[in-house]
Amino acid sequence: MEIIIKMNRKINAITSRNVFAINDKYTKAPKKTFFISLSIIVFILIIFGFNMLETNWVEFFSSFSLFFERIGDLIRWDWEDFLKPDTVGIVFFNTALYSIFMTMITAFAGTIIGVLIAIPVAILAAGNIVTNKFINNTAKSLIAIFRTIPAFVYALIFVGYFGQTILTVTIVLSIFTFSITSKILFERIEHINTKIFISQQATGANKMRSFRSAVVPQISNHITSATFYALETNIRYISVIGGVTNYGIGKLIDDSRGNDDWSRVGFLLFLIISVVILLELIIYVLRKYILLDKDFILDEKNQKKYSTLIKKISRMNNLNFYIRYVIQKDLFLNLEIAKQNKDFNSIKEIKEEMRIKKNNFLSDHKSKMKKDINDFEIFKSQNLNSKNWFIWDAENSMNVRRDKIYLTNFNFEVLKLKEEIKSNLDNTALQEHETYLKNLTIDEVIKKNPKRYIKRLCLYFILFALFCYSLTFIEFNIESAETIKNTNNNIIEMFKINWLSLFIAHGYAPQSVIYLLFQTLSIAIVGTFIGAIVAYVFGILSSENIVNYYVAKFFVLITSIIRSIPTYIYAILFIALVGMGPFTATLAIAAGTVGMLTKYNREVFDDINLKVLYQLESTGLNKFQRFKYGVMPQTTSSVISYIIYRFDINFKEVALLGVVSSGNMGYLLNSYFADQLFNEFGALLFGIILFTLLIEYISTTLRNKINLGINPKYIDKIILFIKHKNFAKYKANEILGLSKADFEYIQSEAYYAYINKVIYQEAKIISKDKKVSRSHGWYLSYIKNFNLSNNLDLDLQEAKKIYNKHNLEYKNLIKEFNEKRIDFIQKLKNSKAEQIKELDLNSKNILEDKSFKKEIKASKSFIRKSTKIKIESLEY
Repeated sequence: MEIIIKMNRKINAITSRNVFAINDKYTKAPKKTFFISLSIIVFILIIFGFNMLETNWVEFFSSFSLFFERIGDLIRWDWEDFLKPDTVGIVFFNTALYSIFMTMITAFAGTIIGVLIAIPVAILAAGNIVTNKFINNTAKSLIAIFRTIPAFVYALIFVGYFGQTILTVTIVLSIFTFSITSKILFERIEHINTKIFISQQATGANKMRSFRSAVVPQISNHITSATFYALETNIRYISVIGGVTNYGIGKLIDDSRGNDDWSRVGFLLFLIISVVILLELIIYVLRKYILLDKDFILDEKNQKKYSTLIKKISRMNNLNFYIRYVIQKDLFLNLEIAKQNKDFNSIKEIKEEMRIKKNNFLSDHKSKMKKDINDFEIFKSQNLNSKNWFIWDAENSMNVRRDKIYLTNFNFEVLKLKEEIKSNLDNTALQEHETYLKNLTIDEVIKKNPKRYIKRLCLYFILFALFCYSLTFIEFNIESAETIKNTNNNIIEMFKINWLSLFIAHGYAPQSVIYLLFQTLSIAIVGTFIGAIVAYVFGILSSENIVNYYVAKFFVLITSIIRSIPTYIYAILFIALVGMGPFTATLAIAAGTVGMLTKYNREVFDDINLKVLYQLESTGLNKFQRFKYGVMPQTTSSVISYIIYRFDINFKEVALLGVVSSGNMGYLLNSYFADQLFNEFGALLFGIILFTLLIEYISTTLRNKINLGINPKYIDKIILFIKHKNFAKYKANEILGLSKADFEYIQSEAYYAYINKVIYQEAKIISKDKKVSRSHGWYLSYIKNFNLSNNLDLDLQEAKKIYNKHNLEYKNLIKEFNEKRIDFIQKLKNSKAEQIKELDLNSKNILEDKSFKKEIKASKSFIRKSTKIKIESLEY
């Protein structure tokens, strides 16, 4: 036992980071258990992913010329062929335009139907609106299951009922939309302000009326946003579903690929990408001017002028800002006057003077920085102690290295000037807005106010009209009774799962479900890993806070183009390089990841605090060090969270890529159905559902931990159990070391780590000074720090004897604290039982009153919860 306690102290001393003692208070840096564990697991998964996949990077890079050849084939459009009628008089160009039109119509119809189904299910899943747990969980389960099944599976099944028709595609898109939007809406509804909803019911309004007036206004914009998002997603992936159902633009792409006519494939893909980009622009305008009411600000033009100027100042680099707003400030004013007067001679003279002033300043700026560097080199050669290389900057409250004095003062002067000018602009804008409101007449407000209502009404009317119009293209078609009967039998066969194929290649299954799932996981891991690295670099290169403005805009344009291309199109392109298979899916997933994550990373980098970077620069850190210590700590959590989010999406996308012969899981799922191997199909689909639910749960849990610091309940219970287990140990140590036990848990834990660290460090010194063994030195250091003896010349046996005696006292204190906790818990449980018993006795005669029953139930619940909180408390 003594050996275990000793080892615990040594391990604690080694693993505890940055323990401090300040004025008899103890603290230590937070543990990095989560991030260290996550890093190790991710590293293992990446190694596993690369080993699992047959990646041929040599072939990939050596065949890159073929990739550009394929791109050339895709953009080398043969207009003569496009406009020439075939043997039956069909013109490809007309067919392509009609197909993309029908794609939009079908996507729109499917989106609206899917959203209309998603709204009530999302409401039922929200615990803050519907309080019945059974209904909540049923709705949540429905949402979760529908999200796990690949969209093309629905297409395979519904073709058996409605044939290869527009109706089938619409139904499949409706289900796909439901799976996307129901989760989005459910999460939005759960985070609304329910106080109005509850208060309206308290005043006598029924639930439906309260919902209509208190909840609908809060979620209506979210519903519209979710609809737009689903519509854009549907248009991106409808060609895959169309390929399965042999309908529309998907059929055209498949036919053109089958005929090796890449010119036509390229034109069809161009139409899809163009529609996606156009739709993004329309959604941006609608979101800005209808959902967010940016145009409802009465003096919007004037306010926009100031906000644009503030943004411009924020993104200007320090040199350009100083030249424009300090060096050339008066000249800019004179230039504006000269332009208004159309005095071209003055304009020319002023521009020349501006150029001279700019060059003089830049020359002076460089010479001052160079002087600091030269002076520092001389000073450094005369003062070898690096502590003397810094001077205290009282104005900015920090140490500055001598070669960075001028640059630091310049950067902070610019920072203050920027903030001052932005503050003045904000105040001016506010004053002008207040003046405008004072002079505003009721007639002006009334004149503009109806637009807010009218524009929404117009939007909803247009959406409704388009929906009705899209329905006119859907012809109800149902297959013959025999076909439907066969389809029903096929579905029944799917439930007769080939259980052995889950674990081994069995029957007609060439690979086990477990193997396919792990292969899919590997594709998602490796694809996300490669894409995340590229996206991180692109995110840096597209952020104006880190690189030049023009460089940033160039990479924003490049990554916007990458993001607009659906993942399965990348898969089609990469087949030219490495052929069909998992490696192609990996590359496609990586490309899709780059597009999405670059945008998120750019937004994260644009929000960093630049003051931190200037402070680091003042200490002499180079660009890489400033990035490491200034940018990474501010952005790492958000970047990791987005990577996990994208990984969740990527895992689901891999199955979809199988339809275009990239990824074995999707390919086999499609093949099993086509070959009527429904037992194997059912087994693989069952595996996909379970594995996807698991991945989604892990993804959500990790993101909650990183973004909100929230652990799953079972993790919190484990942590609490460990804390209670260690509580007695820390308190016993506190009494022995300080003769008191009044620290809170965190301080007591820190003191335990502090004393162990001191013992461990001093043991090394004692061992060296007294020339004794490490173990002997540790015992002597322990005796010294717990004030057990003034004599440190004890031999090993004497030192052990004193330690063992003290350790016995330590164990007795631990036992005493544990017994105290057991008594404490028992008293709390007895008190809870007595209070509930008393409530039962007092309420025996009046249980007929329903409202009183509710109060009794609520009181019992409160007693149980408060008792649980006291039991879990670390103060006893």
